[in-house]
Amino acid sequence: MALPGGRRLTQSPGSMVVLLLPGMSLNATIFPPLDIPTVTADFTRLVLGPDGSSPDLLARRMGVYVDLLDRELDARAEWKSADRRIVVGHSFGGMLAMAWWLAHGGTGPARVDGMVLCSTTAGPLFGAARLGTRLRIPLSPIMRQWNRPAVTRIIKRLTSGSLHHVETANFQELRPRTDFAIDLAGWRNTDWRAMRSFRLALRGFDVRRRLKEITVPVIVLHGTRDSVLPPSLGQELEDGLPKAELRLVKDAGHGLPLTHAAEVRSAVARVCAYSPPRQ
Repeated sequence: MALPGGRRLTQSPGSMVVLLLPGMSLNATIFPPLDIPTVTADFTRLVLGPDGSSPDLLARRMGVYVDLLDRELDARAEWKSADRRIVVGHSFGGMLAMAWWLAHGGTGPARVDGMVLCSTTAGPLFGAARLGTRLRIPLSPIMRQWNRPAVTRIIKRLTSGSLHHVETANFQELRPRTDFAIDLAGWRNTDWRAMRSFRLALRGFDVRRRLKEITVPVIVLHGTRDSVLPPSLGQELEDGLPKAELRLVKDAGHGLPLTHAAEVRSAVARVCAYSPPRQ
């Protein structure tokens, strides 16, 4: 369903803030600079247990991150006082945006006026994810082994040179900007225990049947060469969300917010223009 057209982004009374929710292992520098104030939540240093697990995480999964996001935003006066609030989520961040909105019914801290969802899915992630753009190797069969603590520690050592080395990445400076290079930089940017926590939270994530409840305008951006999530998942989001517009970005990979900044800025401007200030 396409958004109604005809409006241009103009200066309007009242404050506007954009919430940037990066993907798993990434930080907000994966997004292009915007001419709008932004806030973000970075969970790449989060240690929920000695091996990245905890009873609460295993019981509540994504609900743990919803609560963490609530606490983060409760400390941000600019978010709480803004007249207009937009969310831009990438990959895991897009999934969190949907789970967070649904947990609150779009009220309270999740009172937002629109979303831009990049390279993401309504779930289930591990059933839909593929590695590569040609062979499209299913991720689900290998996830059980991949997410064992010992395996995650080994990958961390191989990618970062040390188990506990965490190097804050500036993705805007990354060259080349291939999906593989972004993923490698993401491993260096992330505590190995946080990596496991992200994955554990996503087990069983599936909000496809609840998409109709998300009634704010949404623009879905998905790359035609996404090496993790196939473009059909973008179409699934457009079909399920009542006020959604899908924009397929030619030749973009999973790192679309970094490689195709103009498309992200255009989508943010479009959502802002469709979301007039509250009276």
